[in-house]
Amino acid sequence: MKGVGLNQMLRDLFDEDPEIKKMAARAIAKETPDPVGVFTSVLKDADSSTSDVIFDILFNADADFTTIFKDATEHDDPVIRAKAIRYLFRKGSFQPQDSIRWLTDTDPYVRRRVISYLFWMNDAPSLEKVARLCTEDPDESVRKDCLRLVSIWGSANDVEQVIKALEDGSHEVRIQAVHTLKKLTGEDFGDPLSASTEEFEWIVAKWQGWWEIMRGHS
Repeated sequence: MKGVGLNQMLRDLFDEDPEIKKMAARAIAKETPDPVGVFTSVLKDADSSTSDVIFDILFNADADFTTIFKDATEHDDPVIRAKAIRYLFRKGSFQPQDSIRWLTDTDPYVRRRVISYLFWMNDAPSLEKVARLCTEDPDESVRKDCLRLVSIWGSANDVEQVIKALEDGSHEVRIQAVHTLKKLTGEDFGDPLSASTEEFEWIVAKWQGWWEIMRGHS
């Protein structure tokens, strides 16, 4: 599209052919003096197919489109929100203080993406929120991921929240809670993976009894 004017690029960006859309988006990204301004304006009223193409092209572009992806963390589409957060992490613009807000996202996939990036950071305020999500998040996979994160970056201060997860409705979450408690405390009351149902409940009871003793000594 070398030599094609901006007006033609914008018309092509709204073409029904997805390949034409992609070519136009690449051209705008490379050949216009202010691609951030152009795309910011276009995205305000773009249909979903055009938005998807723009974000896909910008995600892999050489130039820095951090401003656009920061705005995209508020997008209506959770797939785009997750892509935006991934972009910010890749560009070194993932801020732990922002993650606290993103952990309240309505989509569990987005929350899991945020938790996966927090595995690379040891940020106390974020961990406080993650520890609460171990028992409060409505999604089983999110609760399990939270427990895994706490097992890596957590401390003795998080044990009380993890103990509560032993009563979770999901057996997988309860197993992860036991593993997390082992890492946080150094105590071991048995392997939950090889345990029968009865043995597992005994392991849980031992952890709960241990916690009652510890609370009594504090």
